Amino acid sequence: MGSSQSYPGLTEDLLEDYTNLTYLKKGEILHLMKKFNSIDPVKLEADYHHRFSKEDITNKFGVFKNNPFSDRIFRVFSSKQDDCFSFEDLLDVCSVMSADCPLDVKATWAFRIFDLDEDNQISARDVCEIMDRLTLPDPATGDRCIHECDKEKIAKIILEEINMDESRSIGLTEFKYMMSRITEFETSFYFRL
Repeated sequence: MGSSQSYPGLTEDLLEDYTNLTYLKKGEILHLMKKFNSIDPVKLEADYHHRFSKEDITNKFGVFKNNPFSDRIFRVFSSKQDDCFSFEDLLDVCSVMSADCPLDVKATWAFRIFDLDEDNQISARDVCEIMDRLTLPDPATGDRCIHECDKEKIAKIILEEINMDESRSIGLTEFKYMMSRITEFETSFYFRL
């Protein structure tokens, strides 16, 4: 049985194209299609390019559920910027998060995710919000673990250490350079299918 019989729209040629255009193996793509198709096979059979909502994708793919940056992942990888994913959008994010994706590509996408205000720079404001997303509030009081003045100090130190052009923010080139120096980056910017 070919993949086109199991998943209408996913022909052998298209599967081969996906294998060539992503960092995913054929088996991984088929596994993703099986899960994606199980969201609503009727909708996908009617329209191979159907876009499922963030809620549908998150319910089926648990890796997005507790990720503090899931909203950014959906924003950045959604080809129509509608917080919905087509199968190809899902392939894009899974390809970038795969172990075989090169560091340079991962860093480029990570930059887009962490550029929270989408101004093509990671500023002190972005760094502070990243800290907020990574630290949970105190359950008893609801207060943030890191006080505002401490976050600002941390952001200032980070920007002083990383910034190469005195712009008080981090550009893509600086971010990629920084990520190339962090040995854990490739393995932490990853999820298992």
